[in-house]
Amino acid sequence: MTWIVGLTGGIGSGKTQASNAFEALGVPVIDTDLISHAITAPNGLAIPAIREAFGDELIDPSGRLDRNKMRELVFKDPEARHKLEAILHPIIANVTMASISQHSQAPYVVLVVPLLAESPQWISRCDRILVIDCEVETQVARVMQRSKLSAEEVMAIIATQATRDARKAIANEVIVNESTVEALTQQVRRLHDFYLNMARQSPKSREPV
Repeated sequence: MTWIVGLTGGIGSGKTQASNAFEALGVPVIDTDLISHAITAPNGLAIPAIREAFGDELIDPSGRLDRNKMRELVFKDPEARHKLEAILHPIIANVTMASISQHSQAPYVVLVVPLLAESPQWISRCDRILVIDCEVETQVARVMQRSKLSAEEVMAIIATQATRDARKAIANEVIVNESTVEALTQQVRRLHDFYLNMARQSPKSREPV
């Protein structure tokens, strides 16, 4: 069975930079956020169920989920959020586990789950959990720069996510990402060697595929 490192962090923490650094070292990276986008793209696995549950008005002319309209809907209607999650989560889980099984020969895989601290089912599947952490002020500045959102809008997003303390409470390892991409990459390289050794020594790695 494949050894799994769960990677998480708040918006703007640097999850993508960290996962890219692992990928550059040859580690398979499976990102549940990318899977979510794929299954809600035109002809995506979740589109028929979304159309049936919410109607054509939530599907844009290209056939993909209209994320802006859906975001507005679930923000003001918790029941709509639960309905959407009931559609997406099982599909994401199935696609994710199928992707992990395709890398059974790798020493370990990195599983990127932005809301890992809020997802006990994913926590239980991970052998180690790595949190990318930074100050809230750093998160706000980064997201404002890349997304052109206001500070208030970014803070509203942060408020919907687990707190830094909650994420660190589930962490086996924490990377503090307050400086350069190179500094982050160096920390990833050190952890890569650590994870390789742990994965090779794990009884799980010797189980039949």
